[in-house]
Amino acid sequence: MDFDDDGVLVPPAGVTTVFVQAWGAGGGGAVGGGAITGAGGGAGGFAWCVLPVQPGTPVAVDVGAGGAGGAGAANGSPGTPTGVDNNLGGVVSAGGGGGASLLLGGSGGEGVCPGQGTVRMGADGQEGNPTPGGAPGQGGRPAVDGVVRPAPPGAGEGGDGGGDTDAPGSAGGDGYVVIWW
Repeated sequence: MDFDDDGVLVPPAGVTTVFVQAWGAGGGGAVGGGAITGAGGGAGGFAWCVLPVQPGTPVAVDVGAGGAGGAGAANGSPGTPTGVDNNLGGVVSAGGGGGASLLLGGSGGEGVCPGQGTVRMGADGQEGNPTPGGAPGQGGRPAVDGVVRPAPPGAGEGGDGGGDTDAPGSAGGDGYVVIWW
């Protein structure tokens, strides 16, 4: 099952383990101003985990929201984490990427598994450019595109920085979750 919004999975009879791949949301890019171009936001973290479940016990899925791009004098906002809670004490988490701050790129989010699994840190956003006419920093990209299927375009990506004419940074991509058994 794919989740690009919050939702609930109720495991059917006989299912006691599910496999989860989760991407945290990306952070927003920073605004550019004057001759300075903004930095990019960090990518969300990634977690691929084996999660115990109980048939009939709801598994809550909370998909992270991408951080807003900086506008005016504001920095980019951080992306929020994506979480999958088995309601048995186990939570898969993919952290949101950090928002960019003027010339400083946002940091990549981290993944956490409650047991067996693999986690990867999202890439940091690129720095902004103080050189007039320079290219803005690109947002970080997720470390993994997907084990079972790829994430939708933009999922978990950090937002790009704004140009050098008070252009706002772009928003980070929302998180994403795939659960299968």
